[in-house]
Amino acid sequence: MALVGAQVPRVALPPPGPSRYYIHVVNGLSKLGLLVHCQSKDDDLGYHRLLNHGDDYQWNFKVNFWGTTLYWCKLETPHTYVSFKSFWPETQHLWLRDRCKHGTVRTCIWTAKDDGIYLRNFLPNVDELIYKWIYKR
Repeated sequence: MALVGAQVPRVALPPPGPSRYYIHVVNGLSKLGLLVHCQSKDDDLGYHRLLNHGDDYQWNFKVNFWGTTLYWCKLETPHTYVSFKSFWPETQHLWLRDRCKHGTVRTCIWTAKDDGIYLRNFLPNVDELIYKWIYKR
């Protein structure tokens, strides 16, 4: 059976996203080492010790088919800690995507500094304070 003159509805698809994201966690502390533990629902990346200023733990991944990929990290020093989402899906706002765009590569650089956790915003070339440390009791 042929449909003559029938119109096929147009489906608005989102523009294709980058196939791969690169996430970095950097020790920018002036004195202390840093313990890093990052994971997603399906992928525990383990514990990593960044003992020196400038040490960098990194991983990369492809966003899943449903666009629901989520990673979070817990960073610890002997006296402080913070847990935070290091990558999340964005459907309406592009806050994270805008900051993690480095040319055509999607790279998020999280840096632990003495006063908190910073995210590199590539366009203005600045580190933005996103999370404050929580002091252990």
